[in-house]
Amino acid sequence: MRGVEMNDNIVKKKLGIFGKIMNVIQECMGPVIPMIMAGGLIKVLVIILVAFNIISDNSDTCVILSAIGDAPYYFLPFEVAVTAAIYFKIPILLSIATVGIMFSPKFLELFASEVFFVGIPVINVTYSYSVLPVILLVWIMNLLYNWIKKIMQDSLFNFLGNTVVLLISSLLAVLVIGPIGNLIAQAIRIFILQIQSMSQVSAEVFFAIIFPFLNMLGMQWPFILDAITHVGENGYESLIIISLLCVNISQGGACLASSFRIKDNKKKSECLGMGLTAIISGASEPATYSNFGYKRPMIAALIGSGVAGLYAGIIGIKAFSFVPPAFATVLIFMNSKYSINIIHAIITGFIALVVSFFVSYILGIEAQKKSN
Repeated sequence: MRGVEMNDNIVKKKLGIFGKIMNVIQECMGPVIPMIMAGGLIKVLVIILVAFNIISDNSDTCVILSAIGDAPYYFLPFEVAVTAAIYFKIPILLSIATVGIMFSPKFLELFASEVFFVGIPVINVTYSYSVLPVILLVWIMNLLYNWIKKIMQDSLFNFLGNTVVLLISSLLAVLVIGPIGNLIAQAIRIFILQIQSMSQVSAEVFFAIIFPFLNMLGMQWPFILDAITHVGENGYESLIIISLLCVNISQGGACLASSFRIKDNKKKSECLGMGLTAIISGASEPATYSNFGYKRPMIAALIGSGVAGLYAGIIGIKAFSFVPPAFATVLIFMNSKYSINIIHAIITGFIALVVSFFVSYILGIEAQKKSN
């Protein structure tokens, strides 16, 4: 794993400022993902309970359990506000209070008509499930907080510092930062929708092939954030999460095949462990770096991922929660209204596994000295 982290850091340094931005998003989102996964698994539990007629989908019990599962998605901005405040080293409660203006009932009620602040128009933006506007806001708060602390005497800052930062940051949030952050998120969504509008099948194959490289470059987060937002807003997502299913299992399958071709016992066991981890749990980064090091397994993984993406795109699979997709988490593709969906997801996974494994086994590996 240490080798994976070193490779990841080297790539990000080469990316310069863009790499730093991706690193900030990763650091802020890393602690939040387990909560998103927890909410997703609770939503899966609700689907199972309804599917087996243990509870009714119209019952109070179902509504309460669904609300528990949806909460980590809906309050994602507050969760990110906490992690971003920790990362940027500003008071956590100050960042939460600033984000709170975006959810204030009194503030939201204003948008029944046009809204102005001292003559400046205020854009109506939906902040639920938002991430990028919050990270951008807390970053600006960090600069503002440190600047005010520097120019104010300590006694005055202790009395008025938080007040000034809260006032200025909140106004910047609703007038400037929120709309800009939302515009960036919308641009990513438009890009994805544009690719899908050309051809859902082509879009699925494209992301199934490109995503391993996005992972290695640290550029996967904008697309993952869009997928999480899409699940929260619409209840399902039909591209990125399915592409990740193809990628995770195909990378694992290719790495697993390498374990049968490598003669060194230590490296053989490492590839076996990384391959099984990716296939079962969806943690495919170690397998991806291993395949990239041996080169030919990476080609095999891309072929397997592309073929699986082709099938998924033709069928039109949907994911109903966000958890790193793999065989252990395949229930995120289960839904009572789309009963056959999970079957197609399992078939997609097996296509990715079988194709990548056999192509990787046939192609073999480059000289073992290149694996380092």
